[in-house]
Amino acid sequence: MSVTNRELVERYLRCYNAKDVEAMVELFADDVVFESVSNTAGVTRSNGKEELAQLARMSAEWFEQRRQKPLAWVLDGGHVALEIDYWCRLAKDLPDGKKAGEEMTLRGASFFTIRSGLISRLVDYM
Repeated sequence: MSVTNRELVERYLRCYNAKDVEAMVELFADDVVFESVSNTAGVTRSNGKEELAQLARMSAEWFEQRRQKPLAWVLDGGHVALEIDYWCRLAKDLPDGKKAGEEMTLRGASFFTIRSGLISRLVDYM
């Protein structure tokens, strides 16, 4: 049974929020392109599922807890756009002075391209 693009992205969000990196990575195409665009840290990019898995494992270690909550959805063919409310509690001190245990909230947007039932491109703006 195939899942809809919305169901695929909802599954991604559940895995992300649970820090279930292995299950999350299975939702991506082998040739996935991921970009995280930050106003303060520039652009982080990975090419391919293995690079994404390494980045996701490293990233998950920085957070005690994290949550992406969609505020609005736009679905158009193989594209999904989300307005995101992001919250986290840090597990480690950050280079910018934020300390382990502190909470952060951000608003952002995520843009997914879906091909053959898998996420082939994801760009996050936070």
